[in-house]
Amino acid sequence: MARIDLTEANGYILEEQGSSVIQAMLVNSAVEQFARREAMASRTKSVPRFVADAPEVVAEGAAIPEAAATLDEVVLTARKYAKIFHISEEDVNDSLVDVLNTYKTEWASRWARKYDNACLAVSAAQDGDDGQPFTSLYRLIAMPAQPTNYIATGGSLSFADVNNALGIVESSDKFDAANTVFMAHPKMLAELRQLTGPNGDLVLPNALAGTPGSIFGYPLVVSYGAAVSAAATDNPTGNPLLIVGNRQMLINGIRGGVESVVSRDAEFSKDGVLLKTRVRRGFAVADANAFAIVEKTPAA
Repeated sequence: MARIDLTEANGYILEEQGSSVIQAMLVNSAVEQFARREAMASRTKSVPRFVADAPEVVAEGAAIPEAAATLDEVVLTARKYAKIFHISEEDVNDSLVDVLNTYKTEWASRWARKYDNACLAVSAAQDGDDGQPFTSLYRLIAMPAQPTNYIATGGSLSFADVNNALGIVESSDKFDAANTVFMAHPKMLAELRQLTGPNGDLVLPNALAGTPGSIFGYPLVVSYGAAVSAAATDNPTGNPLLIVGNRQMLINGIRGGVESVVSRDAEFSKDGVLLKTRVRRGFAVADANAFAIVEKTPAA
């Protein structure tokens, strides 16, 4: 049986920027919104990291000192996320709702949350599989024997917890005020809304606003994946996290955008339509010392 595709040129159609699918992905993923984007033309890509001494004043005619430079790399490996949906042809033809777009939008939302969880909060070691596709920021910061950039609340979130986490980041040589961002799981928002400083001022300047706002002047974004999980999931149920740091030190490798293709082949005898969606991403933390994590843990 010959292939019958309902798409242009018998190939995948890339979602356009600004579409509802892309907007759903951005709303549900802090990594997609804020991380440094690195284009990938192959399955793996090496991203160089350069560290050197600061320049010095040199007198005219004097020998110029040599830099003690270190050049290493972060390796991105693209992972393919994909799913096939079985849809009734009657639903596609009869419904007033754009069924295909609805499916794609929901898929993008769920993928975005799972991707954030894999990048930010999975506690297990990377194995390249669905549950642990990357080494998460949480594993790098909270899992060492003696973590230094990690704060456990031991009960309710306090002003000191948030202030100390930001202080850790501000003490890092990778601190960049222009690129510092807070990422919080939704379960942390209630804690933040009632948080007050030494003078009784609310930490969130507009705690009643529908959008998260900012903390100490730095942007605050919701990450549905920022809760501890043993394996990547779109609905993590572990302890919620508040993450702060230099967003440029999170590398989001873009191997391919959100793509979809529609076919009748396998479901021809059932008046069915197959919708296949996929996206390819790689992720790595350039420098974990640029971040601090506050984990809301139970009281002792």
